[in-house]
Amino acid sequence: MYAVDLNNVLKRFLNGNEMTVLYDNMNFRVSEGELVVISGKRLSGKSTLLRMIAAMTPPNKGTVEVFGQNLLNIKKRPEWRLQNIGFITNEGCLIPYLTAKQNLLIGIPTDDRNFARKEREAEQILSELGFSEETMNDSYEALTSKEQLLATIGRIFMTSPKLILADEPTKELSGKEGQDVLHKLFSFAKKQGSTVIITSNDESIIEKADTCFLLENCKLQEKKTQIQ
Repeated sequence: MYAVDLNNVLKRFLNGNEMTVLYDNMNFRVSEGELVVISGKRLSGKSTLLRMIAAMTPPNKGTVEVFGQNLLNIKKRPEWRLQNIGFITNEGCLIPYLTAKQNLLIGIPTDDRNFARKEREAEQILSELGFSEETMNDSYEALTSKEQLLATIGRIFMTSPKLILADEPTKELSGKEGQDVLHKLFSFAKKQGSTVIITSNDESIIEKADTCFLLENCKLQEKKTQIQ
């Protein structure tokens, strides 16, 4: 079973009076535990591809399966995403009216006998990502875009999702600080056996990939595999 399996996918949308085709009979398979990077020009459809894998937008034709499950058959998609996927995107994928810390603790009842330990774990994770006690207790929507991105990564460290999707993470996490955070993310994913799919044209990320694809002319073309 593949972590991600797209078969004969067509994705198109109406742009004014013109029909734009992003993918045409596209196939894409990712094995469990792989680190895959997808590069391509702006507006080539990289972000839309991640949104399809996260069950946020359906294909017009074809099937998208994640860990053997056809995404069109999922009824409670937000709950499914929280349980299975860590999605790093500048659009924000956590619950806006909750604090950063509360977002890390979603699914853990306050009367759970392990709640105090989990709360300390959440605080430690956020602290290591640069949050102060004040900012970790701010509502998610009150955080800067960079802090929102870091909170999302904190949620990943807290919940160990089987699949991690990251859409151009170096837009917000640049420089040495960004490289350090991404290194922690990749090391964490490898240790947990999580599958990672990243869209990026950043060579420092591409060189870490097990497999790299170029999205161009409505197709995904595999590039030379990097040897680690």
